[in-house]
Amino acid sequence: MFRFANIEILWLLGTIPVFVAAYWAYTRRKRRQLEEFGDPELMEALMPNASRVRPTVKFSIVLVALALLIIAAARPQFGQSERTEKRQGIEAIIALDISNSMMAEDVAPNRLDRAKQMLSKLMDNMVNDKVGLVVFAGDAFIQLPITCDYVSAKMFLNSIQPNLIKTQGTAIGAALNTSIRCFGEKSDASRAIILITDGENHEDDAVAVAKRAKEEGIQVLVVGIGKPEGSPIPMPGTNNFIKDRQGNVVVSKLNEDMCREIAQAGGGIYVRCDNTNTATKAIQKELDKLGTQEIETQVFTDYNEQFQSFALIALLLLVIDFFIFNRKNKAITKLDIFGESTRRHVVMTTLILCSLSTFAQKEASDVRKGNHEYRGQNFTEAEVDYRRALETNKDSYEAHYNLGDALFKQDKYADAQTEFETAAKMLDKKEDKTRYSKAMHNIGNCNFAQQQYDKAVQAYMESLRANPKDNDTRYNLVKAMEMMQQQQQQQQNLNQNQDQQQQQQQDQQQQQEQQQDQQDQQQQQQQQQQNEDQMDKETAEQILQALEQDEQDTQEKMQRQQGKKRRVEKEW
Repeated sequence: MFRFANIEILWLLGTIPVFVAAYWAYTRRKRRQLEEFGDPELMEALMPNASRVRPTVKFSIVLVALALLIIAAARPQFGQSERTEKRQGIEAIIALDISNSMMAEDVAPNRLDRAKQMLSKLMDNMVNDKVGLVVFAGDAFIQLPITCDYVSAKMFLNSIQPNLIKTQGTAIGAALNTSIRCFGEKSDASRAIILITDGENHEDDAVAVAKRAKEEGIQVLVVGIGKPEGSPIPMPGTNNFIKDRQGNVVVSKLNEDMCREIAQAGGGIYVRCDNTNTATKAIQKELDKLGTQEIETQVFTDYNEQFQSFALIALLLLVIDFFIFNRKNKAITKLDIFGESTRRHVVMTTLILCSLSTFAQKEASDVRKGNHEYRGQNFTEAEVDYRRALETNKDSYEAHYNLGDALFKQDKYADAQTEFETAAKMLDKKEDKTRYSKAMHNIGNCNFAQQQYDKAVQAYMESLRANPKDNDTRYNLVKAMEMMQQQQQQQQNLNQNQDQQQQQQQDQQQQQEQQQDQQDQQQQQQQQQQNEDQMDKETAEQILQALEQDEQDTQEKMQRQQGKKRRVEKEW
């Protein structure tokens, strides 16, 4: 794909026809002047050193050199924003247990978070591999289809919680079946399933499924997480532990025997994950043993600067023009706008443009250095190189986009989002749909990582408008919508809890008021009984009327409170 980085400079090419018209008018004027002196043919005989061709050739050379310099200043670039690249790697599916038992804290901070930390380190070591993610409890489903997009993989990994699956349990066989289906069509690439579980309460024949995976050339690596002596399972949001139906505290224990049987049936290894990196190193070592195969994937590539060729050709033409001579005289020298003086100005202009091009070349060099550091997973150093490129050219799309990637890798999601948004604003979403779609996809990833699921949905939808065939964006959109619904449901539940607490406070206040009214009535009745003998008939009637009015006011107040309570309870 060919483009100009500073395409607005090409408007200067409009001056070329103006120079052509000026030169044509100049030659016509000289011709008329010669005709005034006599017959042009006789005049040519009197001027043997004069040439009609040389001035035209010199003008044409200068004009072409000027056009080439304008094109060089516009920074022509050649390359592709995306290309298919074959890499040496493997295909791996991660099957992660997210049942409630994974919240046990026999490993710090708990089993599930420790598993996330381990998987995050494994993904950091993956460069040319494909990875997918399956989560399971009583059921199993695909959290992320197999892909080379490690950014999305880590993003979805961080969002995993036990409440993603309502059916509790540990259906390891279902998880292995789902993982096998994730691989799709059979290929020559080595395949592995990384199963992370506590191995407790398995509900199906996981060993048989592991044997079938081995027959299909898929190695099953099992990571047992937890301790054999077990640990109670905390209830989220409380200081209590999960209890069984008999009211006893549940103690979740690591079933290492089951994990070993699955690993042996699947032709892999079993390793226990604790608070050290032993399990991570063991799994990584086993993955390194697998044979690698060429895997096709879509990768982003930078545009290569091509201005140097145009600038060199322009300089060569100016040198040729310098050595083409024609006869000069004072009158013609004053009128010759294409003479030595102009050549000096053109050379100076060329030097200035070359200086500008040098800055552009420095920017491209810094971007390439950053890309090298990024591929080596040195994201902090890559960030420094990209920022250095932006100091040279703050309008560099590649520097902003790649800087966003480096910041995302460092979990600086807000800063990464700013860089992706800046890069997206530099593009015409109608003319450069592919790169615009990628930028919006990454903006959605940043919003997702910050749990701003509504904004993530908007960004993914904008990305799909530019590139409707992007399956990764389509899948991310579905997950973002699911998380947004869960977030909204949690907010509704929180609001309902607050309403219930407020209603309870109102009920308590009402009961206190009723008790106070009853005490006041009792005191009045006692006072009435004490003074009953001394009161006359008129006074007694006034007191009775007052008591009736108080009782009526109390009843009306109770009816209003009950009416409010019914309206709160009926909100469905």
